Amino acid sequence: MEQFIIIMSVIIILLVVLLICIVISNNFLVVRRHIYKSKKLPDELDGKKILHISDLHSKRFGKDNIKLINKIITEEPDYIFMTGDIVNKKEEDISKFLSELKEIFSKYTVFYSMGNHERLLGYEKYKDYIQKLKKYGVHVLLDSNVYIGKERNVNIVGLNYKSNIRDDKEHIQNEEKYISYLKEKIGNIDDTKFNILLSHDALNFKMYAKMGYDLVFSGHVHGGLIRIFKLGLLSPRGRFFPRYCVGKYKKKNTTMFVSTGMGKASIPIRLFNPPEILVVELKRK
Repeated sequence: MEQFIIIMSVIIILLVVLLICIVISNNFLVVRRHIYKSKKLPDELDGKKILHISDLHSKRFGKDNIKLINKIITEEPDYIFMTGDIVNKKEEDISKFLSELKEIFSKYTVFYSMGNHERLLGYEKYKDYIQKLKKYGVHVLLDSNVYIGKERNVNIVGLNYKSNIRDDKEHIQNEEKYISYLKEKIGNIDDTKFNILLSHDALNFKMYAKMGYDLVFSGHVHGGLIRIFKLGLLSPRGRFFPRYCVGKYKKKNTTMFVSTGMGKASIPIRLFNPPEILVVELKRK
């Protein structure tokens, strides 16, 4: 009997610890910082700070998202990049959710690319969502680009999420078609410019590097949902231990930063994987 009580006590303690970890992993907002250095970086971007938000999924941190807003304001970013799934596909009151973020939209220069959850809102809701973002002054990039800087030498491109393009043989043709489509929409990458890409799906990194972008911001993978020994467990494609799920990656001349996101989606769990704001400081070598 005494042995049984000890075993049950240990189980209860472990369950309590696990519950605490789950609560922290879903609600304790952290800021992760990176430094990006490049000889190609234009002088006017030297020292600038980019704040990256992805996969918020309509989650609130405090009443009217005040904790998230205060975190952003404290960072004093020069630009904010949002790479999709800011709202959940089941979000009922989009107007209210966006109005909670209006202080951020009005205070900072915001560039936004769409994720799969925005695309699943339904045509009318999706169209209304885009209009509301534009009304707040957000630069919405739907397979389109915008040049910034006095000399227009910084090219910011935003991809409009279409589908997962995997890198196995079955999907190589789809990748080539997508690259061809993008070239028709935004033209070839001009190497004399500094090219930044906002694209929801980090798992397409090989394609982004092939296209020749200098700097990429992505999300979608939610850090692998559950993180064990610094590895993400599962991707949205149902694959174990996804390669591109958090932090900084480099391939050839392309560097990608991936946010673990903030909210929960189809698989409603985060463990040892707290919501994050990603901050990247740009420095010219």
